[in-house]
Amino acid sequence: MLATRYPGTPSARHNDPVPKIAAPTVAENRELRRDALLTAAASLIQRGGTFTVAEVAHEVGLSRSAVYEYYSSAAELIADVLVDELSAWSASLETSTNQATDAQQRVHAWIHGILDYVADGRHALLRSAGAIELPAARRAEVHELHQALIAPLVDALIGMGSTDPVRQARYVWGVVEVAIARIEGGEATASDESQPLIAFVDAALRGTLTS
Repeated sequence: MLATRYPGTPSARHNDPVPKIAAPTVAENRELRRDALLTAAASLIQRGGTFTVAEVAHEVGLSRSAVYEYYSSAAELIADVLVDELSAWSASLETSTNQATDAQQRVHAWIHGILDYVADGRHALLRSAGAIELPAARRAEVHELHQALIAPLVDALIGMGSTDPVRQARYVWGVVEVAIARIEGGEATASDESQPLIAFVDAALRGTLTS
């Protein structure tokens, strides 16, 4: 169960150890601590799915009150893990698709980017964290970032002449999810799945875009 800071919880306690400053400035130190908290939270999610503020504090070597200076609850910390992870994945997909030479190659690059991410084990982190209840505002933010993952694919489909690129991108995503399940289930590797998946998507798009 997630540990939540309720109204009236003190922000500091006299017997808590005072964490040392690890960077030249307070701002840099806060950023270092935030990164450490996110890394610790991601590790705990991958190991067990959920965690308490006390557990992440122990992982980083801070007091619980120090963690509460950054996050009001474990759910808020998990939301930031999701936001950072989805933002990085989305940026990576956009970069790889933009490097492709034509629209069809951008579709291929997007598929490779999805499968490589899954093979790296990061998708399992998103799946575990996404199963945890988040505050409503953060849930909406995470949903928007999920939608942003298909934006490079939508752009590529527009370049291929699609008149309904969002619908077709969702169809492609549905097929890709089958490959994701096979990879995460140990039935296949990313390299096993990539070429058959690309061939299937190419054939489907060719039939749809020329009909």
